Order: sequence, then C-alpha cells, then structure tokens
Amino acid sequence: MTDVDQDHRSEQQSRTINGRKVVLGMFTFGIVMTAAMWLYWEAYTRPFRPLQYAINEAFPGSSPRVIGGEHKIHKDENPSTLRMVIRVDFDPREASDDAVEPYTSRLMELAAEHVDLTTYEQVEVHLVHRVPEAETEQRKFVFPTSKLE
Repeated sequence: MTDVDQDHRSEQQSRTINGRKVVLGMFTFGIVMTAAMWLYWEAYTRPFRPLQYAINEAFPGSSPRVIGGEHKIHKDENPSTLRMVIRVDFDPREASDDAVEPYTSRLMELAAEHVDLTTYEQVEVHLVHRVPEAETEQRKFVFPTSKLE
C-alpha cells in the first residue's frame, strides 16, 4: 500500500460516523420535532378549544375547527377573523338560506358565549360537505362583528 492510499484510507475513517450515533440522532430529532409541533398546536388551538367542544356538543359529528387571528401575508389588508369550520351532511351550496340559518345562528351564539368577539373584525362560518372521491362542497358566511353588538 502506498502512502497516498494510506492517507486516503485514514481520511475516510476520520469522516465516518458511528451508526449508533446516527440512529440516536435521528430519534432525538424526531422526538424534538414532535414535541415542537405539539407545543405549537397546543398554543395555537387552546384559546378556541372551549368553543370547539361546545360546537361539537351542539352539532355531533361535525368535526369542528376554530381558528382566529389575521393572515400572515398582507396583514394590513386582512381583517382579524374568527373562523369556524364544521362538517354538514348536505350540500351547503344548494341549500336555501332558511336551511343553513339554524347552523349559522347557533354557531354565532356559541361564539359569543365562548370567545370575546370584540377582538375580531369579522366571523367566518364555513359549512363543508365532503363527498367521497369528489370535490368538497362548501359555503362561506361572513359576519362583521360591528353588526353583532
């Protein structure tokens, strides 16, 4: 073996990493990322959890989702919004206003009970109907909070 081969081999050996360290590093990274995502989601949804529970109680099986705040992009142009999304078992686009009114009015009542609506400029209600292997059918309602007072 020549000196060049010897140098090349010792250089390769100094660059190798023990397999156990790699696996331990991957597990540590996975645990840290899972904890970070859990903490973020906990902080993101905690203020709206009582409202979500109330919506689920009022509309069982609706899989409610509630978020609030402003869009990060174009913050100055977007109003502060409380957004409620629930699943319904009918096509909300084709339903009459009289058919969806009980949903929207009850959601607004629940929002007023569980959230300080004065911190938002508007409330959005999204009624969503998921059809297997088809486009999701949805309808959006926007209520300015200034008219709620």
